[in-house]
Amino acid sequence: MFALLISLAAAGVAVLGMAGFRLVTSTGLEDVEAEYAPEEVKRSRGFGGVLDALGTPLQRTAVRLRGRARLQRLDTLLRRAGRPDGVTLAMFVRREAALVLLGILFGLLFALQGYWQIGLVLFLALSTWMRLWLQMEANKRQQQVDQELPDFLDVLAVTVTAGLGFRQALERVCEFHGGALAGEMRTALREMNVGAPRRQVFEALRERNKSRAVGTFVTALLQAEELGVPLAEALTAIAADVRREHAENVRQKAARAAPMVSLAVTVTILPGALILIVSAVLIANAGVLGGIF
Repeated sequence: MFALLISLAAAGVAVLGMAGFRLVTSTGLEDVEAEYAPEEVKRSRGFGGVLDALGTPLQRTAVRLRGRARLQRLDTLLRRAGRPDGVTLAMFVRREAALVLLGILFGLLFALQGYWQIGLVLFLALSTWMRLWLQMEANKRQQQVDQELPDFLDVLAVTVTAGLGFRQALERVCEFHGGALAGEMRTALREMNVGAPRRQVFEALRERNKSRAVGTFVTALLQAEELGVPLAEALTAIAADVRREHAENVRQKAARAAPMVSLAVTVTILPGALILIVSAVLIANAGVLGGIF
C-alpha cells in the first residue's frame, strides 16, 4: 500500500511539474490561436487537450529524437490519412510523447505493485496507439478513394465532354462531390492554382495515395496528355480499367477469405459438434458403459 501511494505521488508530482512548466513558458498566444483553429480541432478538446498539455514540454525533444527523415515520412502518412480530426505533425508528435509518458508512469505504477506484465502491456499499448490509429485511418481513407474513383471519373468524363476544360471540369465535379477523393482533388487544384505544373501535382497525388487505382489513373492521364488522346475518351477508359481492377481485388479478397472461414468453422463448430455426438453416444449407452466401468 505504501508503494502504491509513493507511485501515485510521483505521478502527481510529474503531472504538476509539466503543468507548471507549461504555465511558465506559455506566451498567452495559444488561446488566440485556438480561436482560429479548424472546427475539427475545436471538437477534439477534452482528452486531446490533456494530451497536448502533457506533451508540449516534451515536443522539442521528441522532434529531435525522430529526425528529419522520420518526420517527413510521418507527414506523408498524415496527408495520406487526410489529417484526421485536424491533427497536424506537431500535434501528433505532442500527443504521442504524452501517451508514451503516461505509458511509462502506468508501467512503473503496476511494476512497483508486482504486476509488471500488466505494466508492460499498458506501456506498449499507449506508446503505439497513435501510430496504429493513424495507420488505420490511412487505410480507411485509401479504401474510400478506391471506391469513389470510378464514379468520380465517369462524372468528370461527362463534364469534359460537355465542353469544359480539364481544370474547370475538375473544379465543377469537386463542388458536388464529398469524400476522400474529392478532398484529394481539391488539394491538387489548390496546388495548380498557386502555379505548380499539372504533372508534378498529379505525381504528388500518386505518391500521397499508395493505391493501385490512383496510380493507374494518374499514369493513364499523364500518358493521354503526352500522346494527345481525347481527354473524355481517356477518362472513360481509365474508369473502366479501375472498375475492372477493383472487381479483381474483390475476387482476390473473397478467395483469401474462404480458407479463413473454413478455419473458423473448424475451430468453433467442429469441437461443439463432436462434443454433442460423443455426449449423445455416452448417454444412450450409459447402462452398458456403467457395467463395464
